[in-house]
Amino acid sequence: MPIIFARVDDRLIHGQIVQAWLPELNVDEVVIPCAKGRASSLNEMLLRLSLPYEYALTILDSHKAVQYARNSKKRIFLLMSTLQEMADLIEDGLQIKSINIGGMHFKENAQKLAENVFLDKQDKHLLKIIDGLGIRIETRAVPNATSITVTEALQ
Repeated sequence: MPIIFARVDDRLIHGQIVQAWLPELNVDEVVIPCAKGRASSLNEMLLRLSLPYEYALTILDSHKAVQYARNSKKRIFLLMSTLQEMADLIEDGLQIKSINIGGMHFKENAQKLAENVFLDKQDKHLLKIIDGLGIRIETRAVPNATSITVTEALQ
């Protein structure tokens, strides 16, 4: 699978992605998998405008994203807005070694892990499952920031 980087960020495409991650990672395409039925609610035109023209953009139902990634010849930046979407991809057979959590903003009853990362009970449950599969989980906003390992927060 040509997935170069997988990131959970509730903002999807924004300045940190465009200015820091994309140039650093040398990818060809941003793939945004969505929960069933949600893909049509994303404003694809706005996301496309937010992304520099040299990067392809593909928005797919999360179940189709795994198959798409398996067959793609492009270097993929996998970007989703929720941990549930990541867990769905893994359940559908996504083979991945690590994920980055870039932004999961404040919500009620959530523990602050990092400046832009707040985890509620469901998030911690999903992260424990992902961690249990041997997938490395870290958080950092930009490539040159210090990485915080999420595993410690799950204890």
